[in-house]
Amino acid sequence: MTALILLDLPPSSFCAIDLASFTTAPRFRGVRNIPPGIHFCYFSPTLDHPADPSNTESRITELDNASSNPSSLHFRAGFFFAASPSTPFIIRKWCAKTETLLLESQIPAVDVENVKRNLPEIHREYLSPYEKLQVPEEKAVVWNTLASAIGRSQTTLTRILGSNWTCESARETSWEKKELDDAIRSKTEITGSRPMYGPEKPPGHDGVTGKEVLNYTRIDLKRTWPPNAMGRERTVWARDRSWVLTNIFQRLSPDYTDHRSQDAESRATANSTAESLFGDLPLSESTQGGQAALLAEVAIAFVLSVLLANYSSTIQFKHVLEISLTASEAVKSHAGYFVRLISVIENMLKAAKLILGEKAGSDDDDDEEGAGVPVEEGVLEEFVSGGDAWLIKLLRGFNRELQDITTGETQDKDMEKLKRNFTELERTCRRFGWYLDDQYVRKGMVDLPAEEGGGRVEVELEDMEGEDERGEFAPVIVEL
Repeated sequence: MTALILLDLPPSSFCAIDLASFTTAPRFRGVRNIPPGIHFCYFSPTLDHPADPSNTESRITELDNASSNPSSLHFRAGFFFAASPSTPFIIRKWCAKTETLLLESQIPAVDVENVKRNLPEIHREYLSPYEKLQVPEEKAVVWNTLASAIGRSQTTLTRILGSNWTCESARETSWEKKELDDAIRSKTEITGSRPMYGPEKPPGHDGVTGKEVLNYTRIDLKRTWPPNAMGRERTVWARDRSWVLTNIFQRLSPDYTDHRSQDAESRATANSTAESLFGDLPLSESTQGGQAALLAEVAIAFVLSVLLANYSSTIQFKHVLEISLTASEAVKSHAGYFVRLISVIENMLKAAKLILGEKAGSDDDDDEEGAGVPVEEGVLEEFVSGGDAWLIKLLRGFNRELQDITTGETQDKDMEKLKRNFTELERTCRRFGWYLDDQYVRKGMVDLPAEEGGGRVEVELEDMEGEDERGEFAPVIVEL
């Protein structure tokens, strides 16, 4: 078991580890009995303990419509860490000036030595047991499933977050930062105002290296075909995103080698069919490393999106799911990836219910609610519904593709397992009121009770106009 020691945390502030959150007490110094595996700790001071005012990136502290949970509006800092029997304790120290949790190497040596000298007393008197924080117990079970996806590719953590595995709620991707710098530079040139850094940028301010960024895999949903594709090939890969998905597998597989014959590498021609293009997809066995890396990436993006309210992670999370759940042909050739993906999505939904304060393991609406992690409601809504129920639409489309796939005479074990996993996901989705089989009443007549005047009214589910392209969503003819 590993102990996490947190120094100089302001009392009565928000702190959390994995899916369990709490308010720090004056005697709180960390968490003990942390089981082996990947864990995530994040922290945010409350309004009663503001950060150093000299910090220009300080959190927002004055909002007209402040949440009842003030910690949801604060700048958050967090870090992943690996607990193991060989690591008895991990030390972090809060720095109010930079609003970060300092690494052990950044903490003054005298503080580290003082902790080591008094470790037995600190462990006994000032550390909270990990198991007592995980209430209900399902929090630990759900987290372990998400952490296992991340743990299978720890190099992905290093690639995205750097060697320290740290992140803040305001961190952005490298291309977002470059686009912002380019926009500022363009506005400066147009208006003739003084450049941000004078005539020339000083060393270290090249737009990317001046600040830590999130190194996610860049996904362009507007171009999902090979660079030299034309005609039919573009149409096929725009409708079926299997090429861009398997291409990401290749890029994320460090030891990828193509085991197919050279004949299979011929370029598409005007006579190419969809079937011949599908045959050019890489073999699943040769991209196992890339599949594990992308699963770890979507799990990391989910954690940083929901728990840290990191906007860039929300976008990446949606992009990975969108290309994965619309890659019809890859479902047949890379079924093992989708088996794990559907399991990860199911546990993400369970985690969302726990974060909302519900007990994910029960179908009984009368069950007592558990304590959830307080988060920015808009961020969680982006995952659960996204305003236009983006995830449920993706899952319904994936379900239709899955129903159309037949394994033929030889039953594919991965495909059968995928169908079983999706059935389990459907059960979990019903707890959200989601139905993925399209077999439900969208529109109908409802009898009003006598006390409301009686009569009948026509009702329909929300978002049906958009899905059926009616009303304000109906197509229109535009004269050019």
